[in-house]
Amino acid sequence: MRFLVLFLLCCNFSQAQKLSRIELLDAISNDICSEITTKNIKVINESILGVQMIKSLMNYKEDVVFYFGKDYFINEKVMVTLGEEIGTHLGIKCPEIFLDIIDSQDPTEAFNYLAVNGKLSKVQKNDFLTFTIKEPSGKTHEFLLLSSFETSYLLTDNILKINDEIEVSYYVSEIYNAKIGRYVNYNIVTYIEKK
Repeated sequence: MRFLVLFLLCCNFSQAQKLSRIELLDAISNDICSEITTKNIKVINESILGVQMIKSLMNYKEDVVFYFGKDYFINEKVMVTLGEEIGTHLGIKCPEIFLDIIDSQDPTEAFNYLAVNGKLSKVQKNDFLTFTIKEPSGKTHEFLLLSSFETSYLLTDNILKINDEIEVSYYVSEIYNAKIGRYVNYNIVTYIEKK
């Protein structure tokens, strides 16, 4: 009987030392925030944040295993869930650490990329190079070449000819048109492939 009481007390004591899931996420978030701010670490991408997260996870390994399983580190689905939960806590505790990530992102990453196939029907070289393609259905699309990319030479070096079959990747951006005095949606080309 004494052995059973002693065993139950030990079990309760070991259970009492476990952090709750929320307390665990708070503790990990606090560690990460503290590490980044005290060492003045510039978090310019998710990898840097991931390294800090892994360092902090090791400090609470027993609790992490308890809530996320012993194979949490090799289970991608569990790591994604863990990362999202920690990220949510970080966003509440120290949102300023995300500013460098936001500042370092390419502005074109925020756009949805689209693609269209058709025949090159017109190329105009004014202040900017614009071109038009015509889909097999008869619908036409006008594109604006604003920046250099891997296959932009197809247009700039006059390699593409009228009626060439091409596929164009692009995104839509609102750009101010001074001639008409308002913002207009333009199709900004990001890639061209000759078929």
